[in-house]
Amino acid sequence: MSKPSITVNVEGVGATVTSIGLFNMELRKDLIATVRSTSRAIQQDGKANAPVSKTPKSRGRSGDLRRSIRPKYFDGGLSSTVVPRKPRGSHRHLVAYGTQRRVNKSGANRGRMPKNPFMEKAQENNERKYNNEVRRIVEHDKTI
Repeated sequence: MSKPSITVNVEGVGATVTSIGLFNMELRKDLIATVRSTSRAIQQDGKANAPVSKTPKSRGRSGDLRRSIRPKYFDGGLSSTVVPRKPRGSHRHLVAYGTQRRVNKSGANRGRMPKNPFMEKAQENNERKYNNEVRRIVEHDKTI
């Protein structure tokens, strides 16, 4: 005795696979746009919060830290970092975390610098908006 066989023909497999691929491309495009817009917003807030020295410096110009803030994109635009970039922003850690009382080799006092986490403030200001936007994009139901 032979077992009965069932034949199933699925129509539209190619169209469905193509639609899934297009959906993934649209999702990726939307996420990249969100990362770029959030990075620009963090850059603007960071520049607004960055301190600018009013006294003349032995090196560099006043406002170098502010001008050095820019985003750098990774993973094809799906992630980024927005920080003061070198060489103009190489002292960013001194501003963000502050310093103790400093003296030079001859013992002259060079003061202390209170901490000013200006980039953390910029990130915190934009974090909720970014998370809500990504959640809206990813949780969006679409029928294929």
